[in-house]
Amino acid sequence: MSDDVALVLAWIEASQRARNSRQDFEALRPFLADDVQVKLASPWTDSPWRIAYTSADQMVERLTAPINQGSTLTTENTNVVQVGKDVLVEQLSTITLADDDHVSMVCHIFTVEDGRITQLRTYRNDHGPRPAEKVGDRRRCGRAYEG
Repeated sequence: MSDDVALVLAWIEASQRARNSRQDFEALRPFLADDVQVKLASPWTDSPWRIAYTSADQMVERLTAPINQGSTLTTENTNVVQVGKDVLVEQLSTITLADDDHVSMVCHIFTVEDGRITQLRTYRNDHGPRPAEKVGDRRRCGRAYEG
């Protein structure tokens, strides 16, 4: 495993720990460049990207939001690959609202330079969870999840 992949996986673990404990958010800052930029894919605008955050402070603050609490949001890494300075992480993301699970795939591309995350590009369903439909023993959004 490369140092960049190890850094990104350590960031994911630390951010999940912070979300679950609602503490240790300051422990996330050393992973991030001060001017880290977070871009979200935005298919419903004139631009392919929506710049969501432009600093480590903004990124860490967002993780403190109620939607990011460990009891509300859980993630599972399904694929991690590095190409150059970029580390791609696909995740199975589950949001639990009112005892219903809403599941979708999320793709994050972390750019790592000089041992810090300098950019995060995210592709996901930004339209919010859809009503779940019954699939087997699990409640899933949209198409059936094979897993």
